[in-house]
Amino acid sequence: MERRQSQNQGIRTRGKPQTALGQSRPILQLIGFYIVMVGGAALLTRYFPLVKEAWLNPAAGQPVPGGESFATGTNQVLQEGPLARSASTALIAFGALAISLPVAWVYTYTRRFRHDPSLVQSVVILPIVVAGIVTVVQHSVALAFSVAGIVAAVRFRNTLKDPKDAVYVFLALGIGIASGVRAMDIALVLSVVFNIVVLVLWKYNLGAVSSGTGGVSLLAIGDPSLLIANTNAQRDALRWRLAETAKDAETNGILIVHAEDPEAARRGLEVSLTQAAKNWQTVEGFRKRGGISTFAVLLELDKKTDPLALLGELDERWSDEIDAAEYIPYRTAPDKGKEKDKEKDKEKEKKE
Repeated sequence: MERRQSQNQGIRTRGKPQTALGQSRPILQLIGFYIVMVGGAALLTRYFPLVKEAWLNPAAGQPVPGGESFATGTNQVLQEGPLARSASTALIAFGALAISLPVAWVYTYTRRFRHDPSLVQSVVILPIVVAGIVTVVQHSVALAFSVAGIVAAVRFRNTLKDPKDAVYVFLALGIGIASGVRAMDIALVLSVVFNIVVLVLWKYNLGAVSSGTGGVSLLAIGDPSLLIANTNAQRDALRWRLAETAKDAETNGILIVHAEDPEAARRGLEVSLTQAAKNWQTVEGFRKRGGISTFAVLLELDKKTDPLALLGELDERWSDEIDAAEYIPYRTAPDKGKEKDKEKDKEKEKKE
């Protein structure tokens, strides 16, 4: 397999034109969501006093009138009737949920295929739980110590894959606390500012590119409708189809590329592979459907190269040329045979 090298100079970009609207689409979608949410909230608070009291109560969270201290104060919510109390709690919970949803969306959008599904669910659920706890604990030192004791008795152990994920947890806590004290406007401002800042940082690549194994395919970027390696059976079929070509080559991965202009995609791909792979070989004539051509690349990645990082670079640098890409781990038959021999040797040693 011959090593292909390409210089950055002289590469033409003939993919889909990137308009200003396409560049700002995530931010526009986010702003549109907030406009609809704020408009709906404004109508509800105008015509329903209970909604305004639950979301925008200026007296909530403040010291109780009459000079009472935190230790002797009473909770305004707990003094309400059962019906009003239930309605207020439901409104607070739904408000916290609505504000946390765009945060979860921004997390999954900016992380693309390296997001933690459990963290996404936590970002959505945590504000609801925290808001409920804060609603009950307000102005009651006894309840506050009770909650602290319960939390201390239960140990939560979860190692975050990325330290930046902790910021989302802190934001979820902030949204929950603001919602619990009936200051939904503060929670909304926190959500808006945070999401816009994250999208701007992600758009201009001011931080490290993240990638992962979320979604249907094992490792994939781009349009999900173009992917052809979504299941184990499909991946095995692709390996079998390319087995003859990869038989005499040093191959540890297969990259399936879908592009409207395969020549432009190939040139961009070669630039990235020059730094990421020891050698590679392109297999043409894979599929052409709906104006999208598909070809495969047999790779021997460097030991220091993470396939996730390679896909992340393709997504960031060549998204105009590459509509979708899929990575499939591959092991040649000799490697598999050696592993089977090792397993047999181990079994013999155990029997002896």
